[in-house]
Amino acid sequence: MYGIFKHEIMATIITGLFNSQSQSKKISEDLEHAGFNDSDYIVYLHTEPIAKEVKTSIWRSFFNDEASLEDDSLAVSVKVTEKDSIEKANQVFADNKVIHQNLIENIEFKDAQSLDYIKRIVALRAKSEIYSSPEVKHHDPHSGINSEVNFGKDE
Repeated sequence: MYGIFKHEIMATIITGLFNSQSQSKKISEDLEHAGFNDSDYIVYLHTEPIAKEVKTSIWRSFFNDEASLEDDSLAVSVKVTEKDSIEKANQVFADNKVIHQNLIENIEFKDAQSLDYIKRIVALRAKSEIYSSPEVKHHDPHSGINSEVNFGKDE
């Protein structure tokens, strides 16, 4: 007899970074008002304050951005299932002045509960975008000016 395994369906999530943890309640309310269940989103709250320098360092490695952060910035992930829910999540994020957001596809939502896991995914994506940038064309060094130019000399 074969066992039956329950597999979680891969999800698509939108992760956003906001200025302050004090926004958590309003963002949660806005997401629920937009039709998301509380099981469809994750608000990453810190139980202990994190120094501004540490936050800024994490931000820079997470998003490859040079911005300085407030001491209590907030990250939120939302599971989206169709175009309509993506638009609703984007609107909630925009209304709450999201600083930066990422769309991450093919992820198990239970894995998204770890902010460290999300950071690794975003960092890998950023690196892959750098490596897959379009080919840069270089000019042949012999195709430039091919005659001698003399300045200030009469011939």
